[in-house]
Amino acid sequence: MTWNRHDRMDRPTRPALRAARVLLGALVLLGIAASPALADMPGDVPDRWRLTLGGMAADTFTEGGLGSTTAGIGATINFEDVFDLPEDKSIWRFEANWHINKRQYIDFGYFELNRSGSRILEQDVEWGDFVFLANGKVTADFKSSFPYAAWRYDFLQLPEVRISGSAGINYLTLETGLKASGSVEDLNGMPVSGAVDERVSISFPVPQIGLQLDWALTRRLAVKMYVRQIYIDFAGINGGIGETAFRLHWWCSKHFGISGGLDKESIDLKKYTSGDTTARFRYEVRGFSFYLNLAF
Repeated sequence: MTWNRHDRMDRPTRPALRAARVLLGALVLLGIAASPALADMPGDVPDRWRLTLGGMAADTFTEGGLGSTTAGIGATINFEDVFDLPEDKSIWRFEANWHINKRQYIDFGYFELNRSGSRILEQDVEWGDFVFLANGKVTADFKSSFPYAAWRYDFLQLPEVRISGSAGINYLTLETGLKASGSVEDLNGMPVSGAVDERVSISFPVPQIGLQLDWALTRRLAVKMYVRQIYIDFAGINGGIGETAFRLHWWCSKHFGISGGLDKESIDLKKYTSGDTTARFRYEVRGFSFYLNLAF
């Protein structure tokens, strides 16, 4: 049986990505057209190092399935619906941008989302080698992290507008599991005694390409927007990862500023195979973001 959550979170789609690209193009054209009235970049704010630290007030959507290469993945579980996530939630991000010469940058970043929740099941849930039975209490946890590094190059550089392309590596780590003590059977219908902790962990490097717009509105106010995307089908991994952000930066002093906007992270891992284990994940977090910024 498959649980769906269409009413709370739309699934990531290619039209959504195209819409983000159209918006980026519109901003570029608007920035170029309005260039005589805008301030030079970066104004009086240093541009050698930019550091960002903050988090998100986000809505999340998580689906997953776990099985074997012989028996298949089986049912897809919606973690928000079935396990009432989050009981505990932590979402934060760190970014560092090093402007190494006139047109080139090295970008570093780290994004982390951890959640857990417990619930008495309303119906049986098959997960891996076990069936967690209705009316039993089950704890679910979901952890994800995305450290990345990328080289970025300004292919358009005007006094107030910069457009850059990037290529880098995002090291994806996902871990999720179900825990219960009692009310668990194996796939043959035999009761399992004691505590059961059935989980899967996925870690692999993912190449990623991106496009970024930086647009100075005044000497202390700027817009930043980026789109990063990749799709892979290699070494037992089939799926895609996408990141988008639209932020407004205000530098309240020469070295310190704040920023906020809309951020989105999405993963559509259609199939991951490791040994005799097969997993599937669809995961999205998006919402309002707020960051503290330093410039040197």
